[in-house]
Amino acid sequence: ATSREVASSLRESDARLERRWRAFVANGRDARARGELVRAFARANGVGREARPRLWFAWSGAEAAKRASDTTYDEYLRAAELSDDAAAATTRDAQIEMDLARTFPEHARFAETGDALPALRRVLRATATSAAAGYVQGMNYLGGFLLLVMETEEDAFWTLHVVVNVMFAGYFTEGLKSLRADLCTLDHRFRCVSSEAHAKLESMGLAVKYFTARWLMCALIGCASVPIVLRVWDLIFVDADREPRETIMRSSLAILALQAPWIRAAEDMSSSVECIREAGSTIDNIEAYLQRVSLLREMHFPSKPAPAPAVTPTSRKRTSRYEPPPTPARAAMTPVANTLYASLVSFFSPTPSKTAVSTPRASGLAPKRLWSFEETQATPKRTRVEADESGSHAQSSMFAKSKTPLKSPARSPLLAAR
Repeated sequence: ATSREVASSLRESDARLERRWRAFVANGRDARARGELVRAFARANGVGREARPRLWFAWSGAEAAKRASDTTYDEYLRAAELSDDAAAATTRDAQIEMDLARTFPEHARFAETGDALPALRRVLRATATSAAAGYVQGMNYLGGFLLLVMETEEDAFWTLHVVVNVMFAGYFTEGLKSLRADLCTLDHRFRCVSSEAHAKLESMGLAVKYFTARWLMCALIGCASVPIVLRVWDLIFVDADREPRETIMRSSLAILALQAPWIRAAEDMSSSVECIREAGSTIDNIEAYLQRVSLLREMHFPSKPAPAPAVTPTSRKRTSRYEPPPTPARAAMTPVANTLYASLVSFFSPTPSKTAVSTPRASGLAPKRLWSFEETQATPKRTRVEADESGSHAQSSMFAKSKTPLKSPARSPLLAAR
């Protein structure tokens, strides 16, 4: 589908959502209570446009955090301006200014003359003061997105505060430990739902975790169309008290699963990378996408396989040699004596890959080396016959047609001295 067709389909989906939402709340149902029926409706459809800012503020826990906090938004702003560490504050402000220019430059409100840039600057400075790790790149997209949705600048700040410090805890900390762990989990789950596409990427030295860090860190902001992002954030906030990080991983996995046929059909590495990067912008049926996310909610993924043990390289070319079990006597040997002992035992022992015939032998002697492997079981044992008085040899039934007298097999030189 073309970009115009995708946009038209998304607009129609938004119109259907508004009609369904009005019918859902027509009887005075309180969606703020977030009962199971409200959760089910939001997971399958989303939330109405007019109710979205109020419900997000309540569902995320930002409203409760604002009431419980001893510090107001204005006090966070003053603390950011009067920082004791002037060098750290200068570095923070310089990074924020760099990221402001990258935040939705095509949007009119974030242009140089727009009203959103000063508000975003204040929100990011206050968030850097309230967050344990300070300012981290990626917060600018979250803050800008929330400024466009929430009703006030203060509501955007408190929602961002909860997202960074509670819902996505670990994504915006030094080392990004939780983010890296979730990326590995996403890659493993993609292998489970689409093994062929995963194998295709793996054969090229690629993995989805190399391209989806922003998908998780920014919850698909800037990685998918706006209607898709709004529905995904509806899912995140309606389950904010349960599993917000699982929700964003399922939403990302659903996009990858829908894009798997094109990944399998990609001809080269650049085409495969393009399939992943453009995956979010190719969704034209929001209802089918949300249904896929719901199916992944019910799917049980096996635990990640344990890494294979490291194989110690060996210089021996013969890998089928019989190795006797370790004993205290062998442990006391020098390396040279140990090697000679293993070689002698290997020479006088049957090859492990063949079926050895157990034969009685005198104690203290090395086992006889089999001189025939393939025919040991199939060929009957040959018996030695004695000559009669006339000089003729008795013929067994096996050699009835043979004209040649039977001879016993030559004994091995190794056994001649016995």
